[in-house]
Amino acid sequence: MVFNEQELRKIIQAPISIDMKLDLIEQLHHQSVQKTVSETQQSILEVIEKVLSAERIKGNTILDSIEHVDQFLPDTLVLAQKKELTIPCLQRTFKIGYNRANQLLAQCKRVMNEEGE
Repeated sequence: MVFNEQELRKIIQAPISIDMKLDLIEQLHHQSVQKTVSETQQSILEVIEKVLSAERIKGNTILDSIEHVDQFLPDTLVLAQKKELTIPCLQRTFKIGYNRANQLLAQCKRVMNEEGE
């Protein structure tokens, strides 16, 4: 059963078993984490769109040589802020093949270079 945040807070304060309270607290935490992750991904997508829009205005496209933007690009950009990315790291994280990880790393570097300028 899924509760919204306000309902969970009321239930946690109710006289129920410790195990049930722990489960509800864990669910509340999970919802909070999911909301934060969604907001972060949205902000990254907005940055990517701004960079691409600026490039379109200039008359060139940042990703000219790329047929499509990989679905893992926002997550890769978040990872790039935390640590140095390698192809094997991307393969393990996203469970993808070498070629796709290589293309994803190239896309990430292009976006980060354009963002830095």
